[in-house]
Amino acid sequence: MDIFQRLENSHSKENIASIIDYVGKDKNRFRALMDCFFMVTKDYRVPQRAAHTVALIFDQKPELIRPYVPEFIGLMLLPETRNSIKRNILRILQHCEIEEKFSGRLYSRLFEILSDPNEEIAVRAFSITVLYHISEEHKGLKPELKSLIEMVLAEPECSQGVRSRAVKALQKLEKELACEN
Repeated sequence: MDIFQRLENSHSKENIASIIDYVGKDKNRFRALMDCFFMVTKDYRVPQRAAHTVALIFDQKPELIRPYVPEFIGLMLLPETRNSIKRNILRILQHCEIEEKFSGRLYSRLFEILSDPNEEIAVRAFSITVLYHISEEHKGLKPELKSLIEMVLAEPECSQGVRSRAVKALQKLEKELACEN
């Protein structure tokens, strides 16, 4: 199967399911899918469709994705990364351990993303979870994250999706910070 061709021609549930079945647990086939994901092209459809497929594979076979986490983080650090790619990367990263060498830069970037009320809802919501997980490893970040989440919740146009995730994270942060005092 030519994964690129399949992604280029169709974005249906059936097509995604056939790609997932084809990839199976084969690392070489998965690499071909990841090549589509990381492809730099004017036509955003192939990387976007690959990103969606990769996120679905992660649900079934997270072990295939783990070696690509540094590359995902690299894409997250680029301001020009499309929302569809960011959304799928963050959907995965919220379930991954972030290596120490990446946590500072990723935290700063996600802090910036969450601070932007014009950012896509799902990207902001997933950012809250990843930021919270990073703060679990770096306890000194918790007060700063708490303040940011309070600012987000004070936004008049804060969406329900962001609000729900923010409230849950804020409750955890308040409890943890109260225990420290």
